[in-house]
Amino acid sequence: MPITLLWAVDVYGRVYSLTTASGHWQRTDDKLLELKRVSAGRGRSWGVGCDHHVYLNLMPSETNIRFREETYENQRWNPVEGFTDVLLPTDRWPWSDVMGGWEYAVDFPANFSPEKKWNSCVRRRRWIRYRRYTAQGSWAKIPLDQPQKAPLPLCDISCGGWEMSDQSGRYPCLWGVSQQGQVWFREGIQPRVPEGVSWEEVEVPKEVAQVSAGPGDLLWALLWDGNLMVRTGLTLDSPKGSSWVDVETPCKEVEALHVAVGVGVVWVVTKDFKVWFRRGVNSHNPCGSGLGSAIVGEMMMVDVGLHDQPGASRTCCSPSPCLHGRCSASRYNTASGVTVYQARGYAVGRDDFGGRLTEASQGLF
Repeated sequence: MPITLLWAVDVYGRVYSLTTASGHWQRTDDKLLELKRVSAGRGRSWGVGCDHHVYLNLMPSETNIRFREETYENQRWNPVEGFTDVLLPTDRWPWSDVMGGWEYAVDFPANFSPEKKWNSCVRRRRWIRYRRYTAQGSWAKIPLDQPQKAPLPLCDISCGGWEMSDQSGRYPCLWGVSQQGQVWFREGIQPRVPEGVSWEEVEVPKEVAQVSAGPGDLLWALLWDGNLMVRTGLTLDSPKGSSWVDVETPCKEVEALHVAVGVGVVWVVTKDFKVWFRRGVNSHNPCGSGLGSAIVGEMMMVDVGLHDQPGASRTCCSPSPCLHGRCSASRYNTASGVTVYQARGYAVGRDDFGGRLTEASQGLF
């Protein structure tokens, strides 16, 4: 049976995990790590740090992650020194990623050949190296994009899409929201490049406060004004989708506070701390149909785990920082479930929860 892992973050940014194998809350080994958001998927978890950087935690695997990099060394010939890395202002850089043992040509750019001729004024050779991902099992900071445009400080993050409806085992997609309400998509996430390559901005009609991506091709967004939107057109060929569609909030008098997307259900917390769910959500009908209220009591946030199993944390008025789950709520049963239980666990040593929980996310490993 695969091991599931539940991540939790308290108000001080401290990160805890609870596995089905141990049943113990355990604080991360990196005591200096402070996260404000966490999003778990299949085999990996993403987080937004208090320093506004994005972090990736890739679960250990028996297969090493190796990536092949190629670069070209470029040189030009002159009658005094021969071939040298001093190039003309119009030439390419001494090191380049394309077009660069030694290949000779008359000038840049041109057709290169291994044969050196009397008029070979430039040459290049290819350098190959392999780099290995060594940060498995720990939170690794993702470097900023250079020279691409980097996103403004992120306030929310969500991963999903690893179970696209038209292909199983899809590699995950990563979405982010900046403090200015912009939505960003992480490009280039591949088996050999788990951290991705660059951020691409996705246009939105209004400022977004939070996004939630499901395991399939569903993405919902919560706006700063408390309204909701759904991203349509998400496919393998177009993982960023095509357009946004407005969705009515559960209660017209009360604005939405938090949204969580599963496979066939969407959960929403309104600003009066009531929890609502929406049935009939799928790739053909991303907005869903039926609407209902399920959890009794005041909740601050909600997350959807495996088999559409919801979990929530109480408001700051609650005397306990426990997480709560909904029994019998799954894609195979009624979306609302039958009872509420506490997912308390217990901490290892003295690493108890020093503050209220602000974020939780469940993944499969």
